[in-house]
Amino acid sequence: MSKGVTKFILLSVLLLNVKNSSATNLFLIKKSLCDSCENNLNFRFESSSFLKNNEYAGNFANGFTGIGVMLKPTLEYYFNQKTKLNLGAFGLKYSGLNGFSQLIPIYQIHHKVVNGFELVLGNLYGNLNHDLAEPLYRFDYYYLDNVEYGVQLLHESKYVNSDLWLNWEKFIFEGDPFQEEFTLGNHTNIKLFSRKHIKLKGDFQYLVYHKGGEIDSYIGPAFCVFNGSYGFDIQFNSKKITCSLKPKFLTYKNQRAPADAEFYKYSKDGNGILFSGDFEHPFLYVETGYWKGDRFVSPMGEYLYMSASESDSNLYQENRQIFFTKFRLKRHMSDNLKLELRANLYVDLKNNALPDYSYGIYFIANELFFLQKIKKRKSLKGPIH
Repeated sequence: MSKGVTKFILLSVLLLNVKNSSATNLFLIKKSLCDSCENNLNFRFESSSFLKNNEYAGNFANGFTGIGVMLKPTLEYYFNQKTKLNLGAFGLKYSGLNGFSQLIPIYQIHHKVVNGFELVLGNLYGNLNHDLAEPLYRFDYYYLDNVEYGVQLLHESKYVNSDLWLNWEKFIFEGDPFQEEFTLGNHTNIKLFSRKHIKLKGDFQYLVYHKGGEIDSYIGPAFCVFNGSYGFDIQFNSKKITCSLKPKFLTYKNQRAPADAEFYKYSKDGNGILFSGDFEHPFLYVETGYWKGDRFVSPMGEYLYMSASESDSNLYQENRQIFFTKFRLKRHMSDNLKLELRANLYVDLKNNALPDYSYGIYFIANELFFLQKIKKRKSLKGPIH
């Protein structure tokens, strides 16, 4: 038995012998607005220490090893019950490199428009908060491209939850030699059936990636790539265990992509079937599934599912079949301090290659510190002489 496997087992045993909580989305940072926080000035500290190792033996995705920390300190001010401002900075620091790899200012306005609808401008509740299927959104963007800027509309009601966003990735001035880039996305869940031990939801996910512009000097066509996911989430609940089945049909289509576009030159459309099931216990989460893709490509998706290769621009395989298993152990010291261990295994059923696997450790902190309540100066109204 290798030393790496031994260390993994020992860490797993350690996590299993501590108090844990449900294996929900560890990386979720969406927070509801506070009804009793008017004029409050707070300091919010968010950090994520991580180790991620991708051991990919196949020819469709590159390996990666990274150890680092993401920091996001912000000042948080409530103008009133419906409007909150966050102002601060985001930094990404890799172990083994001097200085920060990314240092980005953070500005966010979060406003409740009416009951059930909230508007976010500036820094979005992005990346893994969108909760997209892995063929549409790669997990590694959590640390490779964490910060999203644009506009977001969140909706929550008895039967519908929806996240609609525009992530503006590249801005252009007149005469710039490159094109603007943005992604428009939506993830909507619709509750179709709910009883004590069983729930059924419709699950719809859309991404539109655009590259173009009218004022740049770039010589070349504008083009769009569309991805969609249509499926169901069937959930079975007991006192401590939740089991889910998640069948999905995914689509890909590009419009006017240039003939030399590396990722899109082989096919203008494609599709895929993703079928997965998961088991969730207070300290354990296991998911297993099957992917069958036919000419499927996604600009933001995990490369292991693609027909086009990240590693070799000349490698293209129309039909892809993947069997995967994902394993998680999680410990919550509190609601604001969380530890998770992850391991993923991907088996390529179409090629004679060793299984691809990855593992990671994530330590998340998200703490809010009250500073003071700001007293507003009363306006003096009187007769004008």
